[in-house]
This record gives sequence, C-alpha cells and structure tokens, in this order.
Amino acid sequence: MPLPTAKLAPALVALAVGALLAGCGQTHRVGAGRSLQVTVTEYRLRPQDVSMGAGTVAILVHNLGRLTHNLAVTEDGQLVAATDGIPPGSSAELDLSLAPGRYLLASTILSDQSLGLYGTLTVS
Repeated sequence: MPLPTAKLAPALVALAVGALLAGCGQTHRVGAGRSLQVTVTEYRLRPQDVSMGAGTVAILVHNLGRLTHNLAVTEDGQLVAATDGIPPGSSAELDLSLAPGRYLLASTILSDQSLGLYGTLTVS
C-alpha cells in the first residue's frame, strides 16, 4: 500500500533539515600536518570554526567565489596577517606562528565581513 503524499512530504522535509543541521556547528581541528585549507566565496568562509594547538600553521586560502576576496587574521581587533586580494579561482597562503588566543578570520574587502564572510580560530 503506497504512503499518502501528505504524510510523506513533512517527513522528507524533516529529514533534509536534519541532514543540513548535522553539518552545522562543527569545529574543524588542525591536525599534525599543521595545515589548514580555507575556502572563501560570497558570504561564506569554510570551515567557519577552527581549533588548533599553539605554534605554526600554513593556511591555504582558495577563492571559489566570483569576486575578489582576501583573508585577514586578527586578534582583539589587531591585524596579525592578511593575504592580498585573491582573484576568483585563485589561492594564497599565510604561514603563521600563533600563540594561544581567539582569532578572527575574515575577508576585509568591501563589506564581506558584515555579509557573513568570517570565522574563528581558537588556539590553545
């Protein structure tokens, strides 16, 4: 006997929403290779929440968007390092040595940050 469509549709919507939410809120951990791959697009930086131990890290930034973006690392409003503008389809790398703290990762070109292009890096 087929399931009534009226009962199946809400179940499918709930399943899809659950799958989307399962990927949200996760913190990416920088591993032993001390390398972090970051992608930027219009309105997004992924991964958005990152944690790592103190020390050196190579951050490879890929611009998958249609506009030029950059990546700036700041702590308490003070610039630690930043890439130049990264054209669409291009990449740039930041090699940093970070002490424990909470850092903001953001694009500082035009209004990128206010539109959601930011994340956090927690160093312990």
